[in-house]
Amino acid sequence: MSKIQVVYQSRGGNTKKVAEAIAEVLGVGPIHVDKAEKEDADILFIGSAVYAASLDKQMKDYLAKLEGAKIGKAVLFGTSAGGKKPFGMLKKRLLKLGIPVDERTCYIPGEFLFMNKGRPNETDLAKAGEFAKGFLD
Repeated sequence: MSKIQVVYQSRGGNTKKVAEAIAEVLGVGPIHVDKAEKEDADILFIGSAVYAASLDKQMKDYLAKLEGAKIGKAVLFGTSAGGKKPFGMLKKRLLKLGIPVDERTCYIPGEFLFMNKGRPNETDLAKAGEFAKGFLD
């Protein structure tokens, strides 16, 4: 069995909900970036949203502490009101650390102000769970 971690950053709770849905299927607990330890992981699910066209400072700080040699590969998930922007930012930073990034990603629209009301919803969270199943041994 692979060692799997689900680490996320969330301000409004959208990405947290997705992290919880993924972690439940994988049988692990989701970890907020401010509580994440530097541990080995065969698969690191890492989720974030975009804030003012950038990653949150907590996520940047977490990424700066990661040791590439201790991570087998990263799998990206995220939420935003404006598309898949977190993936490019995360992928660039992870690749600089020498961490391979799986091509499969899980993007869920997140509610922000008047956009994507009620998202992520139950259908979105079920989609996230199905996505996670694809990584079970």
